[in-house]
Amino acid sequence: MMSIADFAERTGIVPSALRFYESKGILVPAERQANGYRTYGDHQIHEAKLVNSLRQAGISLNDIRGFLESDEETRSRLLERWRREAEARILSVQIASQYLNGMEPGPGSLHLVRWDEPLTLLWQPYEVHKPVHSYSLACEHALQQLRQAGIRPQGTGLIRVLDSRESSVLIEVGYQLGRDPNAKCRSQSLPPEAYLETLPPTLFVSVDSSWEDIFICMRTIRFLEKFGFKPSGKRIERHFEDSDSFEILIPVMQSTMG
Repeated sequence: MMSIADFAERTGIVPSALRFYESKGILVPAERQANGYRTYGDHQIHEAKLVNSLRQAGISLNDIRGFLESDEETRSRLLERWRREAEARILSVQIASQYLNGMEPGPGSLHLVRWDEPLTLLWQPYEVHKPVHSYSLACEHALQQLRQAGIRPQGTGLIRVLDSRESSVLIEVGYQLGRDPNAKCRSQSLPPEAYLETLPPTLFVSVDSSWEDIFICMRTIRFLEKFGFKPSGKRIERHFEDSDSFEILIPVMQSTMG
């Protein structure tokens, strides 16, 4: 058996950390002597190094406890989840680096926006005739359709441009559904073209624009190239009532759901 000092030397974990792990019920000494001194066995060396390694990898104490108490199949699932989360953290840091490297000291037009929770959106298609100076009528009609179905959406209208034709623009208008558990059922009373979509937590590059900016697509592409971003999905536009400006959201990182 080893004293806490000897065990700390063998494992590379300082005694204060060993005491902390014990207080959390994760790494309990093999024995406690009559004088209260902690003693550890050789069989605990691997477990101690494993616990400390998982902590260094950013795994929470609760997750580590669950891992140690789980069977091999559950451990495999946990490891796979942790790998995905680690990859997401790496990508998030990379995006932060790209953003900071592209920033200028003065005011800029590009920002980062994060949706931390999954969003359930109900989309309805519309055709808007050119010249287009606003999507307000399409948003108002979409809202009216939802209210007639007994649905109370949250937030402002979101727009996805599907196709730009010679005389019109084909779009989708989306509104976020609230926490009403019956909202999805009531959505079945909407036109058959309407559909539900759940967007995972997403990090967006945000670009402010206006209807007068006819070069917005070229400018957005230029911004993305400058900052080194690669889109991970379709862009979304967020339009605000009684405003000539709108926000373009380009997803650059989406979490894996499930």
